[in-house]
Amino acid sequence: MGYNVIMPNLPPREGLRYNIWKKEFDKIKEDLKGEIIVVAHSAGNPFIIKYIRENHIDIKLYIGLAGFSDIYKMEGREDLYEAVKSVTPTQDEINNFRNNVKTRYGIYSDTDHIVPREILEKHIKNIDATGIMIPNIGHMGKKSNLQTIPKVIEIIKSEGKEKL
Repeated sequence: MGYNVIMPNLPPREGLRYNIWKKEFDKIKEDLKGEIIVVAHSAGNPFIIKYIRENHIDIKLYIGLAGFSDIYKMEGREDLYEAVKSVTPTQDEINNFRNNVKTRYGIYSDTDHIVPREILEKHIKNIDATGIMIPNIGHMGKKSNLQTIPKVIEIIKSEGKEKL
């Protein structure tokens, strides 16, 4: 069983605005057909919730890493707050996601230094996903020194194309 992997070239958080990321996703929109598996990290989670609603894209399997769907503030990080605000989905967008994405997982850590734990856990509840807490992997980005997250591969293999 093989997969085509598409990784859009998204600007870093300094360029995080829904309309900017949307332009990049629009370049690959025609490839988003069939049995789509989405693995989203951090702000990619609320973005994808908004984007699939706006573009009527069906997703069979979603794995959110360090995901959130609520606005939150970090002390001294007004830039991050403004970026988060631009991608935060509405309740209607969240409901659409919950109703139209067949299988949903949310992976988070107890040591995330960017997104507060209560926001991570609320996201999983908001989208009615299966939550998986992995200790001590931080925000799963550069500071965490992670090359892979084996649980993601395990989920993809266990859900398999025949289950999708």
